[in-house]
Amino acid sequence: MTTTTRQPLMETTDNTATSSPTPTSTARRSGRVTKAPAKFTPEPTTLSKRKRTSENNNGEDGENESPEDEEDPNEDDDPDASEVEQERQRSRKRKPSSQSAKAKKPALKKPKINGDAPSTTNPPSRPQTPAEVPAVAHALALNNLASLPSRPKKSARVAIAQPEGEGLYTDIFRSDDRPNEVATRWYHKYQADHAEALTDLVNCILLSAGCDQRVTEDDIRDPDNCQNRLADLQNVYAEEGITDYPLISRARTTRSFRDLLVGFFKSLVDVLHETDALYKDVQILENISRWVASMSSSTLRPFRHTATTIALAIQTALVKAAGILDGRISNYMQQLEKTKGKGSKNAGLVESIQQNLTDAEHYRDVCKDQIQDIFDTVFVHRYRDIDAKIRTECVEALGNWIWMLPTVFMEPEYLRYLGWMLSDVMPQTRHEVLKQLGRIFKNHAEKLGHFIDRFRPRLVEMATKDSDVNVRVVAISNIQILKDSGNLEPDEIDSIGRLIFDPELRIRKAVLDFFAGCVNDSIEGKVEEIGGEDAIDELFQDQDEDDFSSPRSDWVSIKCLAELLAAYDTQLEEENPVEPPRSLDIAVDAIPAVAPETRISLAGHVLYEKIDQLKNWELLSGYLLYDHSSSASSKSATKGGSVETALRRAVAPEGREEAILLEVLASAVRSSLAAPAELEKSRKHLRAEGIHLIGPEEAARKLASIIPQLLSKYGAEASTAVTVLRLEHSLDLNVYQQLGQDATTYDRLLTGICTQFDRHIDRGVLAETTTALLHGRRYPALEETIDERISELWDKTINKLRQFDKSSELGIRRNLEEPAIIELGNILSKTSKLVMLKDCIEVLEADGQVEGSESPAIEVLIRIVMRGKLDQVDENLDDPEDEAVSFAVKTCLFYFMWKVRALRDAVNEQRPIPALQIERLNSLRQSFVRNLVWTLSSRGTNDDLRLFSTGALCDLHVAFASVRRVIERHAAEGSDVDYSLINTLLDTVDPGLTRELIEIFTAAERAYARCINRQLNNPGEDEGPVEHFSSDEEEDDEDEDDSNLTPVQKKRKELKAERVLCELTGKMVLAIVAKVFDQGAAGKIKKRMLRNQKKLGHNFKETLAYLVDEGRAARVRDAAAKAAGKKKRPAPAAAGSRARNKPAAAGNSSGAAAGKKQALSAEIITADDDDSELSDIEIEEEDPAAAPEPAETTELADDPIEDNDQDEGGNGDGKSKKDDDGDEDMDDE
Repeated sequence: MTTTTRQPLMETTDNTATSSPTPTSTARRSGRVTKAPAKFTPEPTTLSKRKRTSENNNGEDGENESPEDEEDPNEDDDPDASEVEQERQRSRKRKPSSQSAKAKKPALKKPKINGDAPSTTNPPSRPQTPAEVPAVAHALALNNLASLPSRPKKSARVAIAQPEGEGLYTDIFRSDDRPNEVATRWYHKYQADHAEALTDLVNCILLSAGCDQRVTEDDIRDPDNCQNRLADLQNVYAEEGITDYPLISRARTTRSFRDLLVGFFKSLVDVLHETDALYKDVQILENISRWVASMSSSTLRPFRHTATTIALAIQTALVKAAGILDGRISNYMQQLEKTKGKGSKNAGLVESIQQNLTDAEHYRDVCKDQIQDIFDTVFVHRYRDIDAKIRTECVEALGNWIWMLPTVFMEPEYLRYLGWMLSDVMPQTRHEVLKQLGRIFKNHAEKLGHFIDRFRPRLVEMATKDSDVNVRVVAISNIQILKDSGNLEPDEIDSIGRLIFDPELRIRKAVLDFFAGCVNDSIEGKVEEIGGEDAIDELFQDQDEDDFSSPRSDWVSIKCLAELLAAYDTQLEEENPVEPPRSLDIAVDAIPAVAPETRISLAGHVLYEKIDQLKNWELLSGYLLYDHSSSASSKSATKGGSVETALRRAVAPEGREEAILLEVLASAVRSSLAAPAELEKSRKHLRAEGIHLIGPEEAARKLASIIPQLLSKYGAEASTAVTVLRLEHSLDLNVYQQLGQDATTYDRLLTGICTQFDRHIDRGVLAETTTALLHGRRYPALEETIDERISELWDKTINKLRQFDKSSELGIRRNLEEPAIIELGNILSKTSKLVMLKDCIEVLEADGQVEGSESPAIEVLIRIVMRGKLDQVDENLDDPEDEAVSFAVKTCLFYFMWKVRALRDAVNEQRPIPALQIERLNSLRQSFVRNLVWTLSSRGTNDDLRLFSTGALCDLHVAFASVRRVIERHAAEGSDVDYSLINTLLDTVDPGLTRELIEIFTAAERAYARCINRQLNNPGEDEGPVEHFSSDEEEDDEDEDDSNLTPVQKKRKELKAERVLCELTGKMVLAIVAKVFDQGAAGKIKKRMLRNQKKLGHNFKETLAYLVDEGRAARVRDAAAKAAGKKKRPAPAAAGSRARNKPAAAGNSSGAAAGKKQALSAEIITADDDDSELSDIEIEEEDPAAAPEPAETTELADDPIEDNDQDEGGNGDGKSKKDDDGDEDMDDE
């Protein structure tokens, strides 16, 4: 085999290094002539080490400028190009196919592409000095990057810690020796043979990067060829298609790889420092830095990452050495001053100390140059690398340097890199920057005024708006440090303090200390305003600790908390005003009447953990029950300004503060009763501070006595009444079952609840009172008492309804004035709540005793449903009319559910059902269905009532279909009772409604698709003609309306549209599975519903999954069979639990997608099973009564819709652009 002699890289008289062998196991030399780098060949005489000069440090906009590169004008002049190509082809033919052969004969993998052709530029007159080598290496990296040809991708293999490693690599990773021992042995080896030791070290670095190629001593002796040699190795390594390397490998063998690698190089610098070789033989570190810096600019990620890690480790060790030298210099200077003061007798000692000081200062200068060299050649480029892992390591290293050597690195020229990286696109990098800044702020915030002023807005922005929760949490902790050091502006304090209302729990907990500090600051100011802490202590020195009804010193804290919460709540309300919901939306269950949680209640839960006054909620209730207005009037008559008068004036609530404190009280009560273990821990802690906490039983008794008092004071206002009524949900009513003497206490509470139901027409109050009554009926000892009160409420409501029936025809639309129809809607809203509480068949079927209204109430209600037939549009009356109809539909639907339960009970008990009863029920059912069809068919657009009526129609048929299975089961068991008459109740939906149901579903689907900007699929060939869609003009009008909405309003509209679609889809799925419509061979409705199953989000997709998922249907079938075996009445459900076995057609259609799935899993039968038609599903007696409150059933799963077209590169918090060498240019500001 012939070889070609490689020409020296630069023609100099003292370049005597031999040519480097190619990466192969043969004797062939690598000196063949190859094509020189094509671009960016710099002028050799202009290359110099890239350092920050004093004039560069004066500005902050140009510190990242790269040195100018010049293109080689003769880049195409390569006389040996054909020879290079022939050699490449021969080498490819010799390359073995097996992977093992590649490992044994690396030379046959691929020939090199970067040779040593002489430069056509003017050669330098002298060799490059060691200080200039890093700059040359960086320039050559850009040069080689431009000339590397593309290679086809090979099959990937994983490179882990090399098992065939030898020499230094084996000592580091395969021996049990500590890093300092390995470093010491290497230094001794270096003293014996410089080239051999450096060769071993460079090969160790290559193996650490996953490269099994080697360099030789000739390569080490030829420093000018370093970059070309690395380019050859890089090409061979890249051809192998390695996708993993030791630093990022997750293999167990590489778990401690990084620690060992970093530990060795830190120990090596320590050894060089301790032996003074670092300062006396500077060539050691310069030679190492030359190879490491060149690799750190490689386009190959394993090389770049590994070299950067090593360079940062070396830099950290140098910073440590610099700190030691600074201490040594300081000691020598102190010794010198002391020694000089003792006279001429110590002249020899002075001279010795002076020499040591001179040496130490020289060492420090050398160390400073080495630190700056690595910073300029590695860190400045890699801190903006395209790889987030590399950027994160750079940030971590810089933070350590600032921490270890603040006298050098706590300067703007270094701190600015941390400020810039606050805008990194990757959250893990931003998180690391904040982590390092937190360490620095804790000890040096007072020295960083300029840096804090410059980057504080960005820190506040990250704490309030960053897309990553972890980043926000760390940013808040940094802001807390700035607040403690007095580096925050008032508006910034408010911005962070408002995060106590953040929807994310981790954010609320993270800002808790910050908010508590703001409260404490407010308390200090108010105490001074009153007269000082001593004056307050003297005023209450004889106070009874158990007296919560009189003013106390703790009321100052409560007042300050209320003021701060009210101020922040007002600011949020002004920034994002929330419109009250439409009454019609609540009526059709498009949105809940009461939000499950408000921002005040969310804040109250976390504040309970921090503020002691909230843990003893009796203290807060005493403050709320105290008559501050009477104390204000009495104090106005008092002359003078006593401390007590000032205190009463200072703690009196204003504006919304009482309403806010009521919500905080409700949250505190729930928190205290929900965590008895935590309560015991808090009791021990607070007892030492004079705060007494009560147990659950005592709390229940006291709470039951407090709620009526609160209702008496705050019950007149609907918003505060809702909050007080929620307190009842937390009561453990078993206390009143066990203690008969407390029955009068619960009677007072029950009276207050029923009074609120009778007094208010607010939908939220009605929902909360209904929930409170349902809660009480779950306890057998209280059920009879509550049923009596419910009967009284029924009598009052039915009497009011009959007055309307007596005076007007309720089946005709628009025959009442607006006030009258609103009043009718209020009455019907109460019937829709009462019908959920207990069996109401007797009440609704009883004949009327009022002249002119003798028909049963159920007939009156079914006639009211006919008012939904729309014949003429009236903007003023349409919403009140539709609202009244929706409440009537809901009441009738629950009535039929109770009738279905009665039928099933009769069949289970084998009791005959009179034909007259079945005939009457069928007549009512047909009238209700007819009125529902009129309502939905008379409307050309998908308004709220049309969608609600469609869902009610499905629910009604599904409810009656559930009776069939019970009959078939008993017939199979040999029952001789004939229930054939019931078949008249089990008919299906009229097939003539199929097209209209498809149009209704299509309109709901398109409405949601417009909200989320999704393009729906076109109809299939077997789906018939395209459905009737709204006109383009209607869509343009809707788009124009959307353009005027705020982001919050758009989100609300989107959530409502999704809820409506999923609610309608769930009901139609139930109807299909129950085989009450779409049972033809074509299955048009099912095909139409499945067309866009994967286009409209996970809620929609999972709802439709019951039509196609056989496994899920089997689980549903098993659950239904299990439910069918239950004949006994179930035990009362636990407080707060949801009714799992409610009828499939639960009249409260407020169940969201998630709630609907729960019902599906317990009640439906697969449509493919001929024997499964929902007829064996038991509707338990408590089901309608246990219907969950609207707040519990209206939440859709918070599952964002994934958009495959969305960019995944970042969150917009920073901008990046990839450089030629893998850098990521980041905006300075």
